Amino acid sequence: MEAFLAATRNYLANLNNYQRVRVILGNSTCDLDSAVCALAHGFLEYKEAEEREDESLAVIPVMNVSRQEFRLRTEVVYYLNRCNVPQDLLTFRNEIELKPLLASGKLELVLVDHHALPADDAELFPAVLEVIDHRPQDSNWPWTNCRLALDTVGSCASLVARNIIQRRPDVAATVASLLKGPILIDTANFSEEAKRATPLDHEMIAKLEEISDGDAQVREKLYQEILQAKTDISELTPVDLLIRDLKVVNGVPIPGFPILVKDFLELDGAREALEAFCAARNCQLAVLIGLDLRNDRVMRDIAVYSLGAGQLAKKLIEALTASSSPDLQLTEAKRMQQDGGNSLLLLYKQANVQASRKQILPVIQSASA
Repeated sequence: MEAFLAATRNYLANLNNYQRVRVILGNSTCDLDSAVCALAHGFLEYKEAEEREDESLAVIPVMNVSRQEFRLRTEVVYYLNRCNVPQDLLTFRNEIELKPLLASGKLELVLVDHHALPADDAELFPAVLEVIDHRPQDSNWPWTNCRLALDTVGSCASLVARNIIQRRPDVAATVASLLKGPILIDTANFSEEAKRATPLDHEMIAKLEEISDGDAQVREKLYQEILQAKTDISELTPVDLLIRDLKVVNGVPIPGFPILVKDFLELDGAREALEAFCAARNCQLAVLIGLDLRNDRVMRDIAVYSLGAGQLAKKLIEALTASSSPDLQLTEAKRMQQDGGNSLLLLYKQANVQASRKQILPVIQSASA
């Protein structure tokens, strides 16, 4: 892996020497699944190009955040260190200009762990060569123009692992340990309560453990280590937490927390950070999504924060509380209204802990359209 990443830095410094630049791009949250999938699939593409003796192709996996923001992904930083992936050799989004590569006709894009391009990247559409994702199909992005692996499984890493094992079993030995982590996190270590794992996730973790050694005890230890890193917010401010795992739908920011929203709101300066966060984005509405996986159980909550959003806030709250697909089973836990102001925060306990942000996003998208 180190030799591969060193080669990618050389590619990056000499892009003019290559006819094609194949960028493996994860989603903009750059969570563990996204980061690992970009690295593992990039390594596969690199080894296949090496086997073909294709010296016209540069393969570069890209972490879809700036290098400065990467520190906020505490579990990614921890896990890549654990797997001896040299982070100084990673390439970050602020270090490569994709649009000039598109204009020159060199760009070939492989999307992993997402298939809907954000507005800022929409013009990259013609360069997309392949899509590998585990989300339900977005009808706005049918992807009829490229190779498509779109399967609703627990972790995108399971799809990437299947790809590697089928195409280059010899490559699997190098990335097997790396791929196990996101599968465990995304399935909550195959928790019956979370019900995120599919037969493919079970099959791939078994195959990866055959290659890299492992059993239930080792799996549990690894999961707890990553979970500890993910929930360690001791070095993060409320502002950091708001941007650490952020999705935006129709202009509505949807931060995801590695703790419950209830606990986030108890942090010093959390309410002020939330107000500043919305002001900086010129938005009057935000949906906060909390998740707590500690102590071998799953807990979720949701908050809707509005600053004079009026009808849109009302429409969104009604959509979430009345949703049947999924049925979130929300119960109001707290109502916080600013004295003399027009800001309102409604906090809900979410009894249906199987409904993740992926399932909630379409509800928000429809209500805010």
